Amino acid sequence: MNVKNPLSLAISAVLVGASTLTLPVTAQTDAGEEGESIEEVIVTGSRIRSTVSDSTRPVTVIGGLDIEVTGVKSVAEVLRNTAFNSFGSYREQSGSSFGQIALANLRGLGEDRTAVLINGRRVPGNPLTGTSAVDLNSIPMVGLDRIEILTDSASAVYGADAIGGVINIIYDDDFEGAEFEIGTEEPTRDGGDSDSFKFAFGASGDKTSILFAGEWLKRNPIFDADRDYSRASVRPGPGGGLPRHAIDTVGVSDGGNTGYTLNRDEAFQVSSCDSSVYVPIANPRGIDGEGCGYAFANLSMQTGGIERASTYLKGTYEIDEDHELYIENRYSRIESFGRFAPAVGFIRVSAANPLNPRGDDAMGGPGLGEDIDVAHRFVGHGNRDDAFNSNEYDTIVGIKGEINNTDINYDFYARHYEYVSQNEGDTYVLSSVLTQLIDAGQYDFRNPLSQDPDHLAAVALSSATLFRDISTENTSAGLSLDGAFEGFGTGQIGWASGFEVASETYKDQYDSFREANNVIGSAGNTASGSRSRWAAFAEVEVPLFTGFSTNIAVRYDDYDDFGSEASPQIAFRYQPNDVVTLRASWGEGFKAPNLTDLGSSLASSNENVTDLRRCRAQGIPDSACPTAQVEEYTGGNPELDAETTESWNFGVIVNPTDTLTLSLDWFSIDIEDSIDSLDLQDVLTFEGEGTLPAGVIVNRGNSTGGIPGAITACSGGVTPPDCGIINVFANLATEEIEGIDLRAQFDLSTDIGNWMAAIEHSHILTYDYQPTPIAEVIDRPGTERYPEFRSNVTLRWSMDQWIVNYVYRYIASFDGASEGSEYPAWDGMDIGAIWQTPWGGDLSFGIRNLTDEDPSINDTAGYNSEIVLDIYDVAGRVPYISYRHTF
Repeated sequence: MNVKNPLSLAISAVLVGASTLTLPVTAQTDAGEEGESIEEVIVTGSRIRSTVSDSTRPVTVIGGLDIEVTGVKSVAEVLRNTAFNSFGSYREQSGSSFGQIALANLRGLGEDRTAVLINGRRVPGNPLTGTSAVDLNSIPMVGLDRIEILTDSASAVYGADAIGGVINIIYDDDFEGAEFEIGTEEPTRDGGDSDSFKFAFGASGDKTSILFAGEWLKRNPIFDADRDYSRASVRPGPGGGLPRHAIDTVGVSDGGNTGYTLNRDEAFQVSSCDSSVYVPIANPRGIDGEGCGYAFANLSMQTGGIERASTYLKGTYEIDEDHELYIENRYSRIESFGRFAPAVGFIRVSAANPLNPRGDDAMGGPGLGEDIDVAHRFVGHGNRDDAFNSNEYDTIVGIKGEINNTDINYDFYARHYEYVSQNEGDTYVLSSVLTQLIDAGQYDFRNPLSQDPDHLAAVALSSATLFRDISTENTSAGLSLDGAFEGFGTGQIGWASGFEVASETYKDQYDSFREANNVIGSAGNTASGSRSRWAAFAEVEVPLFTGFSTNIAVRYDDYDDFGSEASPQIAFRYQPNDVVTLRASWGEGFKAPNLTDLGSSLASSNENVTDLRRCRAQGIPDSACPTAQVEEYTGGNPELDAETTESWNFGVIVNPTDTLTLSLDWFSIDIEDSIDSLDLQDVLTFEGEGTLPAGVIVNRGNSTGGIPGAITACSGGVTPPDCGIINVFANLATEEIEGIDLRAQFDLSTDIGNWMAAIEHSHILTYDYQPTPIAEVIDRPGTERYPEFRSNVTLRWSMDQWIVNYVYRYIASFDGASEGSEYPAWDGMDIGAIWQTPWGGDLSFGIRNLTDEDPSINDTAGYNSEIVLDIYDVAGRVPYISYRHTF
């Protein structure tokens, strides 16, 4: 084996692919000699060996060098920049229960509806989300050969959750020698700078080979105060008066020290509103009066900090020329940190409290004698800091080869996967303790920064450090077979089949404080579950006549916790000549309920609801039906069924010349029984119609004279689910998405270098979402968080030891939350270069977001800075440089 030459890879990549724009009909290879055969491999979307150019499904390949020339440092960044990341995807952000993870969301159908594979095998879901979504930040970049993206549903091949598409991350299996890489990037604005180091070692003997690689990455946080659009800012109100809350303020909440009457008809300042701590405001929450606001954005982080150390090991041992043992191991340790401003919450202060500014006359108050609510910021307790320490372990051992010279290939593997995370949150507030301290007059809510010993003791007594233990463990094994046999004069018939078994356990254990709903500034419920499943699959590809082939696949999955599903698929590819290729596919699939959907503990709350069914039975008009508070319990539902899907794809690929390739694909995905939760009033509507979803319960007392009983309370030893309203997750919604993907690429070789131009465009035509059968259908494209289209244009030049790459990105505008508001269209550009040095190294450098564009900001007549973090990067202009040396 030889070390791959970076420059030869570069020239090859220029001829066949663009950064994140490689056409799905082109195979990236290292073949250098004309006429050299291209090896058939397992291409994403099928288990039958073929080349990407022969695939019946739309597969985009992003090569390792394509990634290097853009300077990105994580798999998540690569995928965010593709046009198929239609509506963005969850990125690292501060203050979230997810920590600093990053997720993929093809087609905008949900992070848990995108299947992520490593070397063709599914990666189990991340316990921080409690879903099948995969933490991309745990996947190392070192040793990465390419990323393949299937932009079509694929449950028939990969099982549950492959609805929005499939991402296959493939590592190098042909590396010999040693290399290291060191890099840094430093935005021209504050925050977000990062450093990285990578190394790889590969060796082989007569029967053995080994690849060991590792990387370290550290990225610093970005504070809200580091950006003009997110830092706290205030302008005077009309006539130079106090700024109006949420109209003349950005990054300021009413929760500094703002008092409210219990019926919310008046607001007032509780304290002196010291401007070194608070922001005096008018009309807090739109209520007449004044208040003491708090500039939380001066302290909070927009994105958290993250430090990751990862290793990747692959070893093989050749038993004989037909059989090979292998082992793959992946380990990542991720430490992350996020910050919120001090906790904020409403506290009830009685009229008899000596500190109540509107308390009883006998207590020194103004004689109003009324209880009040205070939106209070616990600045004396300090910032809320959350740290996550996570470890991911993934080990696969197996044997593969050919069965007794039969031309039947086999691959048998066993796998153990574990993701364990601990979360510690500092400086939260215990609600029950605080209530006692306020009633006793020991906690001085008027001056939370008081140095009075009694007050300081009250701060210490009511402070809490929170803990959370999260883990997923997955054990699986599988056998796959594939081969080919002669057809009926039309070519070989390819086939594949196999089975998989797996078991999974999941735990998300919150501390007892949050379990008891006893924390101000944080919430969460324990969830846990386990499941086992088995699956069998088969696939055949038949050339029916010259240029025409069909692929038929079917998979059967059986889960022990919700049941079984069969997923069929059929695809066609027709190439009548060298210029035109047609392809089409149809399939049915499913998404298994997440373990959190099935097993989350019930959480209680008291909610207002109008019981129209009971009123109507009593002859009370709807307009006169009283609103009352009832106990609602939300959480997991063990009676859930799978979400089911139907998908279509039609595509045409045109090669009018050897240097120009065009492709256009139309896709449609329909989802039924999407898992969601009901609005509480809808629960009673469904009850009246007799169509309550399975697991949703309205507990009533006995009916009398045809009048339904009142909704029962949980008391006297009666506990849920036998009391109150049990409003758990249910199979409710429908989703229908339709769109087109356009790709074009032009290559030109000249005496002054090789040139390439490419475009990638994904346009969502419709995305109809109906949350319940009685709800209005929402057409999402163009509404808040749903841009209609995204486009990337790439230009690349290479010559001798140089490669220069330019990328232009465009995201369409979309509406804001309020009527008449809009997030304007966004565009930006990246430029990068690689120089192969005379001494055998590669120097990569460039600038992402060259013109330092802000994320798109909601444009309204008001004064705000709303951004959509899932869609836009907030780092700004990012110069980067890295050096790689191969020995």
